[in-house]
Amino acid sequence: MKGFTFGLLYGAASPVPGISGGTLFVFLNIYEDVFISASWANIKKNLSLVISFLIGCGVGLLGISHVIMYLLGNYERIMYFSFIGLILGCIPNIYKKATVVKIKAINGLIFAVALAFMLLLTFSGGELSTNSSLEQLGSLTPNLLLWIFIASIISSMAMLIPGVGGSIMMLALGIYTIFIEAVSTFNLVLLSVLTVAMILGTLLGVIAIKKLLNSYPQTLYCAILGFIIGSIFIIYPGFSANLEGLISLIFVALFAVFAFWLSKKG
Repeated sequence: MKGFTFGLLYGAASPVPGISGGTLFVFLNIYEDVFISASWANIKKNLSLVISFLIGCGVGLLGISHVIMYLLGNYERIMYFSFIGLILGCIPNIYKKATVVKIKAINGLIFAVALAFMLLLTFSGGELSTNSSLEQLGSLTPNLLLWIFIASIISSMAMLIPGVGGSIMMLALGIYTIFIEAVSTFNLVLLSVLTVAMILGTLLGVIAIKKLLNSYPQTLYCAILGFIIGSIFIIYPGFSANLEGLISLIFVALFAVFAFWLSKKG
């Protein structure tokens, strides 16, 4: 049940720009544990947990994600302010991990670069209007499938980085609409390409992050801090001084307190 629940949350969060599996791991204060303990030996030892997690991912992606996308479509501002609250609530825990020892100048620079990268995405790319649908693109050519495959690998690796997320990278690479269409229409060809690419990208991402955690933990957490602060600018929906705006502020506060409590509890 624990593996299924984590998978459900991971899958449901996948289509939401600014929220990633890595962000979820930070919320739950298990980011380090997940990657440091990642090995084939542990996968075999906890196979039932891994399988239940993958099943939960599928259910969350194909089922709950539709609910989240519906809520985003009808209560966009309140939902995004709730996500901002979650991000704000886990920032103190990330900062604490990044400053266990005095921050080196190079790691401070990496924080600035990560933040600048997110600001660049905010102001210059990743709009839904720039992502063409399958109907607009025409038929599925070999070149298009190859690009979807490569972009999906990159996006899957980004899914493990808190703040960045696979959805933001898909928006930036122009395949977000195709991804949503493939899931909602259950396009088997596209789903097969996406699934293989995502598995490969996730494996590569886990190897890279595990290496960074073992050798350069402060560097990684400084980058995460920049990415996750920058993601606030990406998902900020604007503010209106009305009832909806008041409700949005209340949700920011509630979710920030919840995320802070959750990230400390683990």
